[in-house]
Amino acid sequence: MRRGKPTLEAATPKGASDPITAALKEIRDSLASDSSGALATYIPQLAKVDPGLFGLALATMDGRLYKAGDADVPFTLQSVSKPFVYALALADLGLDEVLSRVGVEPSGEAFNAISLEPGSGRPLNPMINAGAILTTSLVRASDPVARFERIRVVLSAFAGRRLEMDEAVFTSELETGDRNRALAWLMRNAGSLRCGVDETLDVYFRQCALLATAADVAVMAATLANGGVNPCTKAVVVPQPVAEHVLAVMASCGMYDSAGEWLLRVGLPAKSGVSGGLVAASPGQFGIGLFSPLLDAGGNSVRAAAASRRLAERFQLHLMHHPGRSAPVITRTGSALTLQSGRRRRRAERDVLQAHGDAIDVRSLQGDIEFAAAEVVLQSLGTVPAGARWRVLDLQGVSRLHPGAARMLDAAVLELGSRGVVVAVGDPHRRGLLPHAAVELPSPEEALEWCEDALLESHGASLAPDAALKPEAHDVLASLDEEARTVLGAAMPAQAWGRGDRVLAADDEVLLLLLSGRLGAYASGQAPDAAARRLGSVGAGTAVSRWRPLDDGRVSPTLVAELPCSGRLLRRVQQERLEREHPRVLARLWRQLASQQE
Repeated sequence: MRRGKPTLEAATPKGASDPITAALKEIRDSLASDSSGALATYIPQLAKVDPGLFGLALATMDGRLYKAGDADVPFTLQSVSKPFVYALALADLGLDEVLSRVGVEPSGEAFNAISLEPGSGRPLNPMINAGAILTTSLVRASDPVARFERIRVVLSAFAGRRLEMDEAVFTSELETGDRNRALAWLMRNAGSLRCGVDETLDVYFRQCALLATAADVAVMAATLANGGVNPCTKAVVVPQPVAEHVLAVMASCGMYDSAGEWLLRVGLPAKSGVSGGLVAASPGQFGIGLFSPLLDAGGNSVRAAAASRRLAERFQLHLMHHPGRSAPVITRTGSALTLQSGRRRRRAERDVLQAHGDAIDVRSLQGDIEFAAAEVVLQSLGTVPAGARWRVLDLQGVSRLHPGAARMLDAAVLELGSRGVVVAVGDPHRRGLLPHAAVELPSPEEALEWCEDALLESHGASLAPDAALKPEAHDVLASLDEEARTVLGAAMPAQAWGRGDRVLAADDEVLLLLLSGRLGAYASGQAPDAAARRLGSVGAGTAVSRWRPLDDGRVSPTLVAELPCSGRLLRRVQQERLEREHPRVLARLWRQLASQQE
């Protein structure tokens, strides 16, 4: 388990002006006068709690925390601890081993019912007392003291801060927990409980007496909703499959004999406790913590349950809720005939791309891609235009590609490869989502540029990285007569740059005719590193002028040699001499430069 530094206070929005805090406050205020229900009296210490306490908190996947009412008032977790201890047992032993000892079927009975499987004595699920007691015994430790300490540490990691125990409540439970002792002895007699009864109950009562606030519980729920990663501390508390399994059991069993109606009306995995706490999670979105000590006949907090229902209705949180229409997952289709890569190329290369650009197919994707969206993409990928040999997949707009969807799309990439179609991925985040792609580059433009290079090479139209054009073969100079080329040759001496050198960096450098290598154009002032924004590139046979910028037309970019480069460079003093001595040659040069870039 990796740990991080808690950041709850820094992540808590200030004031109640934001709509989420306002909604929590409004729901709390509308239910605060409901005094129905009763305090838990079978644990004497719980009967002393102020019945008017009522707090709500919501923690997001980004670690922000929203609160209303008594969200910072501590209470003992009681049964709210059960899903988190279950998570620890699953992490220790694995699902199959734990499932062989504790079932996952809803009991349809009260939390303290005698719900044991005939013959084996296996409890029906880990959310009722019998199942929770046995689950506690499964936590790996050398002795009861170490077992409780492990539980406390892990529940603290879920909350993002150290949780302490209420000694008075622990003592009270120890003195009055006869029914739990009876359940433990029944399981011990049946052979399902393999630890001593007293030592197991001592740990169980201690975990129930751990103190937390509604804000803590919201973060604990958010950790489950976030795949086992605490969104505030960034600590990995449990593996993602464990978090998923716990949420599934909470959804079906967390609210005891009210679990079915809860799932019907609220539709969120949840767990209640007799101290008045309630934890609920919206997977991938946020966690909710609530506290109000007045309980209904089933042992669930009256106001916390009502507040959960209103939150679910207001924000449409039900797991079965259809999210509605979304933007198309495929935003752009085309080929190298209609889409530009950002590479400035010589005329011979442009001619080949114009003649054969339909061999490069482009698909741009966007959004949060799960199974249904991935299926749409699969249908698109399966249709390969006649003659297409390369495909660019633009993932720039993909906010998330779910693992299952990624496997589907990567299988499609592999299948395209078997059909002779090479896939290049453009992804600024460099997430490695499609391992079978031939290459992953930082932008869709660079991926298209890579495919263009491959196409040109297949037609023998590309220059080798170390090859250089003769000056008279350069696009700008080729149409000039010998006299003009001689004049310009004298005015524009040969120049060379090593990889990483800046080009046209001095104020007196006006024009470059590139004869070999490649220049990268980066946002003004940026160096070509992982954080720099690459605007395009310049290839051999083309020209770049300080007066014709490559980006948005306002600010000249930073030009950097991405390969060793050579060319002819015109400086300002030579330009001024040409204006005096050879104005017609200079005018023809600018006309050729303009025609090349049309």
